[in-house]
Amino acid sequence: MRVSQPAMSKRLRALENVAGAELFERSSRGVTLTAAGVQLYSAARRLLRSADSVQALIKTAPSMPVRIASSPTIAELRLPQVLSELAGSEHGLSAELISANSGLVRELVRDGRSDLGIASIDPYALHADGLEERIVWRDELVLVVPPGHPWEDMEEVPAEDFASTSVVQRDPWSNSSRIVNSTLERFGLERVPATAAIGSTAGVIAMARATGAPALISILAARANPEQQLEIRRVEGLRFGLEYALVWMGTMLDLRAEVQTVAGHIMHLPFARPRPSH
Repeated sequence: MRVSQPAMSKRLRALENVAGAELFERSSRGVTLTAAGVQLYSAARRLLRSADSVQALIKTAPSMPVRIASSPTIAELRLPQVLSELAGSEHGLSAELISANSGLVRELVRDGRSDLGIASIDPYALHADGLEERIVWRDELVLVVPPGHPWEDMEEVPAEDFASTSVVQRDPWSNSSRIVNSTLERFGLERVPATAAIGSTAGVIAMARATGAPALISILAARANPEQQLEIRRVEGLRFGLEYALVWMGTMLDLRAEVQTVAGHIMHLPFARPRPSH
């Protein structure tokens, strides 16, 4: 057993202390089991066989998909590439992706219905939900202007014109809408109601083209659709910055190995920062 005799004797005495009974009868002819020792040995063999069966089952059972809830912008524009990289790596991980607004993302992770979440951070709200988070992407909300619109010829749109013009946007309960409204309020401006509120970025762009109205979308989405021939414009003197955080419940060590792998990959991606548009 590659254990010295004194070390083995010490281990056996420790085992007897834990069991609270004498397990071995020692004599000049060697060591034999007492009745208590026989009973413990028989029970231990059964337990070890059960443990071996469980271990074999764990090794052969397919791993559960990693459940990820994400803000629509990141779900549409960033996560497909990230997940395809992981699926093609030596990890061979599978994932289930849920697209939801950031408030619902946090709720899904907090309630255990999702392993990880990617949610935009609302700087005007306090999150007391017990979630851990780390910023992984930065974004910015900008205007996209269809051909022929008066804003097409402007370098930047005056803040008063923006506030008084109805635009197409994501749903009014999203963090992006709250950030825009709160930023305008700090400058004493109030927005008129939107032309339309659409749940997806693709829907917002399609509605802008159909109606000829400007739209408020992520700069990531605007640059991902150059074929749409929409001009990117910012609001004069204002910037609507967005930060997206990876969120999870408990400590990272509490997560399944597969979830830790996905989280680690996302956290070590190049930190995305919006570049100036020209």
